[in-house]
Amino acid sequence: PAGDGPRVSPAQAARLRAWNSLDWALYAHLNRSFWRRAEAFGAARLREEVSRLRQHRTALARRCLRGGGPLPARAIPDSRLRPFQPPGRAQILGYALRAGLPPAERERCARLATPELQYKDILDRRQFGGGNVSV
Repeated sequence: PAGDGPRVSPAQAARLRAWNSLDWALYAHLNRSFWRRAEAFGAARLREEVSRLRQHRTALARRCLRGGGPLPARAIPDSRLRPFQPPGRAQILGYALRAGLPPAERERCARLATPELQYKDILDRRQFGGGNVSV
């Protein structure tokens, strides 16, 4: 709920706005660019594409994931698929693969279920070679 966060002084708020001004300008530019392209693509066509994407995602989740959706990290036996848990109360959910998937399908499903830090490490190794890993 609003108002639950820490209070900041007007001077702190001004500094925060200044620090975030480039992020905000980039967001505003990309948001305008997206909606221009969406309009050119066509609203009905975009809704149809989004619907097909959601259907495909649902089918992949049923095929690939144990339980068909996100799970608490402690319920994910494969550490390569277990998301990082930051200190504090926030719980980051992840995905466990269904048992018995054929090797090629297991690899495909694992790519879709890999958390961002592990995925970044995979991309780093591909781009730069071994040795770059998240801590």
